[in-house]
Amino acid sequence: MLASCSGDEHPNPAPRPAAVSTAYSNILREDYVGPETCGKCHQENHSRWKLHPHRRMNQIADDQTVVGDFSGARSSIGDGEAVFRKQDGRFLVEYFRQGKSIRTFQVTRTIGWRYLQEYVGRQIRGPEPPADVLFLEETRLKFGYMIADQRWVPQSYLDVPYTESEVKEDGSIRYDPYEPERSPFNNRCIHCHNTYPYELRLYTDPRLQGFPPAPATLIESLLHDRPGYRSQHGNPSLPPDSLVSVGISCESCHFGGREHSKDPKKPPRFVPTHPALAGWTPDPTNARQNPAVVNSICRQCHFSEAGSWSDGSALVNSMESIEQDRGACVSQIRCIDCHNPHLSGPNAGTSERKESVAACIRCHGSLQSPTAAREHARHDPAAVSCLDCHMPRIVHGFEGVNRTHRISSPTEPAILGSGMANACNLCHLDKSLAWTQHELETGWGKRVDLPGSLEEVFGKGHASPAGEAWLAQPSGMLKVVAGAAYARSTLGKQALPRLLSSLDEPNAYTRMRLLANVEKLLGRRLNEKEYALTGSPERRKEQVQLLLKKLSR
Repeated sequence: MLASCSGDEHPNPAPRPAAVSTAYSNILREDYVGPETCGKCHQENHSRWKLHPHRRMNQIADDQTVVGDFSGARSSIGDGEAVFRKQDGRFLVEYFRQGKSIRTFQVTRTIGWRYLQEYVGRQIRGPEPPADVLFLEETRLKFGYMIADQRWVPQSYLDVPYTESEVKEDGSIRYDPYEPERSPFNNRCIHCHNTYPYELRLYTDPRLQGFPPAPATLIESLLHDRPGYRSQHGNPSLPPDSLVSVGISCESCHFGGREHSKDPKKPPRFVPTHPALAGWTPDPTNARQNPAVVNSICRQCHFSEAGSWSDGSALVNSMESIEQDRGACVSQIRCIDCHNPHLSGPNAGTSERKESVAACIRCHGSLQSPTAAREHARHDPAAVSCLDCHMPRIVHGFEGVNRTHRISSPTEPAILGSGMANACNLCHLDKSLAWTQHELETGWGKRVDLPGSLEEVFGKGHASPAGEAWLAQPSGMLKVVAGAAYARSTLGKQALPRLLSSLDEPNAYTRMRLLANVEKLLGRRLNEKEYALTGSPERRKEQVQLLLKKLSR
């Protein structure tokens, strides 16, 4: 089914033909006009953009943009506490240690809006001297607000790289949320949460270019005419005054719209263009239909490399373009075949839309009829779609487990043979890897060998139920994916005791994600008296035992 699709690691846009004029620029600051100018003609798309999560990736903090509870809410962990309050129109976060106030931050910006909102601020009171970076620069605060749960949690509960036990052997907190982040906001988050001239992407991290990186000689040629930016070359910091818009707006994807706004008959180019880059600029002809061009635009920000499963699928979200590059359909499918960039999509974890399946059928037309689809998949197409088998839910997101964007086949040896979560057993949690191996061989004629080393986890002959084996794994990432699968499954209730026991998990991130699965199965939130997410290990252990007794009755 997938044999006709390319699997290149990083597809290159088609080379620019010599006949294409290069006397054009859409990457310089003066080439950008801003979203309000675009909205004068494109009123409908502008109205849609105002409601899109992209616009709210970064916002100036005020009463309309802040969704966290700043009514005096508190978040306690270890010997400290954070208090979130509003005073004189300012949003403040005050840190306490052993009951003593140690520092206060004023929130200046928000990051995100849909599932999780994080905050950027500047310290206004603290023990450091006035010239310290905390007073001079905006930094990301170490607490985030889970919107659906209406809960403040430390950063270590949100970021996957925190993999160790939350509490050290001496009883102290491993990732102290009351010790401020000293890396300025301008060095990190600003690059993918805002719109700025593409030329600034050329001077910093090559990954921000999205397209295959421009040669250094071409960048130097451009800098020769832009001496004001020479100090920016290689500098990870992006000055806030260089932003075209706070948040992601039209020209992040369309590039500078000056020429188009001056003469609407001149369509915008969907490739970065400047005379100094003439030897590198991709062919703008029919760019909207070129998967390599469209996906390169999205790759400007969706390129995080926070870790992968054995088959190259992402562990966490924001790696979508990297995943797609590693998949089977990279040369044929565009991000916009499934995602309308002007419309806010459905919530994470919801069923796929018709557009997504239609994108598969466009190339695989022989499977368009329900009869052909059923014969190929050996499942009812009304119950199981292309995405369930070829894009299973294994990627950690803010509000659950998302689909991988690495389009693949369940018969790939790196999937079943590694013991990672696979499409078959994510639905058939009570079946074994040996059962899946047999089904793939008899149903699709593909034999996948199972290493003997996996028997230590999946039982002799790989005969243990895969779902139970995944929940027993030391890997928190795999536990969470399995827990989410049980929360979607009719088998979830019988797995509830095991999931409840996992709420004693020492890793904060894993524990919080598994709590979400438990609450989904229960159909309600657990209050603080039932389970204190950020409480001491001793308190949680006691609460877990009480929950097990209560629910077993």
